[in-house]
Amino acid sequence: MPKLAGFDMDGTLIQGRLVFALADRFDLSDKVRAIQQSEGMLGHEQTKAIAALFAGLTKKDLLDAIESIPLTKNCERTVAALRERGYYKIGIISDSYTVAASAVADRLQLDFVSANELQMENGKITGKVKMPLGWEKIGCFCKISVCKRYHLEKAARQFGVPIQATLAVGDTKSDICMIRRAGVGVVFMPKDSEIAKAADKIVQESDLLKVLEFAA
Repeated sequence: MPKLAGFDMDGTLIQGRLVFALADRFDLSDKVRAIQQSEGMLGHEQTKAIAALFAGLTKKDLLDAIESIPLTKNCERTVAALRERGYYKIGIISDSYTVAASAVADRLQLDFVSANELQMENGKITGKVKMPLGWEKIGCFCKISVCKRYHLEKAARQFGVPIQATLAVGDTKSDICMIRRAGVGVVFMPKDSEIAKAADKIVQESDLLKVLEFAA
């Protein structure tokens, strides 16, 4: 049976979070945190507000930021081992940005990317973002810019993989819907209490190879 793996990017495949690597360079971190901590603001609304902060920055600024964040320990080895175990499609499902996620996917030679698309004009970020959403189509509770359950299901359909033959790995509450839906859902270095309660398969060591203990 063909298998598929979907990975969150920030804090999972890479040892950091793109929005902060970018914000730190341009003195925007306090504004990003204020948006993220805003009560009553849904996830997709936060994504729209944060994207507006980056208006005027360039694609190079974004690529420099993603390249400054190291891959998680044994990231490449984990991808290679999953291939050997029959995971013929491996990709990134992230509520970060396609430019950055695609750069990471290229480094790891992954097969698909689902993420937010920052709109650009004349090489500069406009501050507007195209969000793939998905939760509104399936009634998912997440309400974030990239419903990871929806995009895991979409990738599985696209590549002809039964949902029970999927692996999902993530580290925050935005990954919960994907982790619960996958055939095997793994919480990697949980960053909040909600994700820690979402699955019984948890990796507490910052080594991606530990995920293989749960991936048949």
